[in-house]
Amino acid sequence: MDKEQNRNFQIIAAIGVGFLLFFITPNMKGAQNIAMLSAFEVDEFAQLPNLISMLTPGPTFYQSVRNFFVYQHYFYGFPFYFLSALAALPVKLLYGADWLNHVDILVATLRLSINVAPMIVSAGLLTYMQTRFRGLYPSLGLFAFLLAFPAVMVNNLWWHPDGLAVLSAVLVLFFLDKDGLKLGKWFFAAAAMCGVAAGIKYTGVFFVLSIPVYLIWAGVTQKYSVLKVIKAAGIFIAIMLAALIVSNPLLLLPQERAAIIETQKLQFIQTGTGILQTTAKSYFAEGYPKDFQEHYGEIEFIMISFAALVLGMLFSKKKWYYAVVLAFIIPMVLTINFSATRRTHYFLPVILPLVSCLSVLFPGKGDPEDDGRVKSSNVVQFMTVALMVYQAYLFLPRDEKIFIDAVNKEEDSASIRFYTDMSKALPAGFDNQKRVVYRDWKVYFPPSENVQTEMTWDMPTFEYIKSIDPDVILLDKENVALYANPDSVKNAVNPGNTEPIHQFYQAASESDLPGYQMFFKDPFGMAFIKMDLSTGH
Repeated sequence: MDKEQNRNFQIIAAIGVGFLLFFITPNMKGAQNIAMLSAFEVDEFAQLPNLISMLTPGPTFYQSVRNFFVYQHYFYGFPFYFLSALAALPVKLLYGADWLNHVDILVATLRLSINVAPMIVSAGLLTYMQTRFRGLYPSLGLFAFLLAFPAVMVNNLWWHPDGLAVLSAVLVLFFLDKDGLKLGKWFFAAAAMCGVAAGIKYTGVFFVLSIPVYLIWAGVTQKYSVLKVIKAAGIFIAIMLAALIVSNPLLLLPQERAAIIETQKLQFIQTGTGILQTTAKSYFAEGYPKDFQEHYGEIEFIMISFAALVLGMLFSKKKWYYAVVLAFIIPMVLTINFSATRRTHYFLPVILPLVSCLSVLFPGKGDPEDDGRVKSSNVVQFMTVALMVYQAYLFLPRDEKIFIDAVNKEEDSASIRFYTDMSKALPAGFDNQKRVVYRDWKVYFPPSENVQTEMTWDMPTFEYIKSIDPDVILLDKENVALYANPDSVKNAVNPGNTEPIHQFYQAASESDLPGYQMFFKDPFGMAFIKMDLSTGH
């Protein structure tokens, strides 16, 4: 980089560090203990015990190593848990045996390291690929704009693989950009990253069209022989598969490989049909979804971003790059659209590269390094910048609300308020002896020496409740409303399994759980206690 590029890089890096620090406070919220995670983000609650197990020494060196690698939560690849363990290790070393009493520090570290930092690096790489850090205002503007997406803000407030999924996709594009159709070492670096990306959350799989497009483009424009292109394709596949296995070493162990395959089969089924309830309609079946608009912008903005990509593919000096991005976007968007389980953050790996294509219409210096730009009139350039400024103006109040809600989440939590008020209604001395409490997923109930809390990912039934014999049953009214409705059986992925769940919640909705009496309810939840403990209620 020359002097100007280096200066712009340093400014962007400093802003990136400031952005990271900005998220420390909100990311320490909602994590005072492990149980609190379930009240706000049940995925974190499911993931954390596996990470803790990885960092828990066994009685022997072998068992300690096994604990680290056999992470057991095979819905996500080993790179996610490996990097999470590296991020968590300093917290454990700092606090020693007391480290699990600092869940807020641990979770904040994970959120910042695994989601916020990768998003900052991704925005920086996309900015570099489009502007080469030439021109402070175009570079700084694009970098800040990519980080201002409400979807990015939301993704920065939890610990999940999606930050790494975005970064891995961007790194594949970055390595291809570095290769520049040479089919050299950077092309094979892209292959390795594609394998890692496939192992994190399948992101690498969605380059299934992009890589052939890149190879054909390279072969035609660089006049490579068919044999050279075929050889490069074969090496790419070999490196990708090797990287997938190296980054997920449990694939080499027959027993663990079988468990991973079974877990992934379940995930494919859930993605295709739903987890408990089916989702028949595609995401865009009824037009432009409201949540997509709130997180990614107005439809006109997305369409103009797409138009910029097409212009780049037709008229820039780097046409191949925009063709590769388009070939990546198509299969991923179609897959998400027709999946039964979907959330807006799934679109991050495609929307950020897409929107970065608006830079093809930025005002520029005509520098020969700006090979991604297209010649356009001053009016088009002005309109592009004005559109981005207007969209950023619409983003800001959404971003502010997301941030403030995160900072105040504990004080505003209906689940925590339910626990606080419900506890006051419990019989005096309730926890003076050993008790069992059943709670729905999102019902907060903190750990206690005399109280054992139970929950089930499969949802409660009368048979399950009988097996754990709880003294108190705490139910989320959303679950009660959903599963008390007979349509929950009709719309179920497995009606036979859902019928007992429906029967349980239907009885709860009528305050008719055998052997229990409802002693408290509020807008969030309902609380039942054993008849022989309900004196005075």
